Amino acid sequence: MNTDTVSANPVTAENFARYGKVFHLVDDQDAQVIWTTGDGWRDGFTRIPLVEGSPRLGITRAPGAPWSCTAMERHLLTEEAIFCADEAIVLAVAPASAADAPDAADIEAFIITPGTAVVMHRGVWHDACRGASGPTPYYWMAVCGLGESPWVPVVGGSRQVQVMQGDVA
Repeated sequence: MNTDTVSANPVTAENFARYGKVFHLVDDQDAQVIWTTGDGWRDGFTRIPLVEGSPRLGITRAPGAPWSCTAMERHLLTEEAIFCADEAIVLAVAPASAADAPDAADIEAFIITPGTAVVMHRGVWHDACRGASGPTPYYWMAVCGLGESPWVPVVGGSRQVQVMQGDVA
């Protein structure tokens, strides 16, 4: 049984590219975001729709990290966007594959901070997020009603997901 530990890394467009896209909506630097200003305010919005189709907005109330990733799900017919409500969250993923389940050895974890959204490609295996510093809610967007999205056990046992001190900004 694989009980190795994986440490979550701050998400970037480069380190998350195999799983999806990253949008930084607070740094005023992301070229994928259109920036506007007004009398005392600034905002940004994505140049393209966050998720294809007619997605629904959902919220998950999650416990905090660390945790043992024992099961994952994937969505073959929709992308899924994940973004924070207030506190940083941790997303554990494994590459999309033709396999019926993800492999524990392939699991990576990413820290998503407020103001950042990630959009997972179709078929990417993922666990529910956890709060980086304790229990916290987070938002997700996906096209719903596309059939069951079964949670399956991770092949090779569980993978412990942790956050190292100093990695949460």
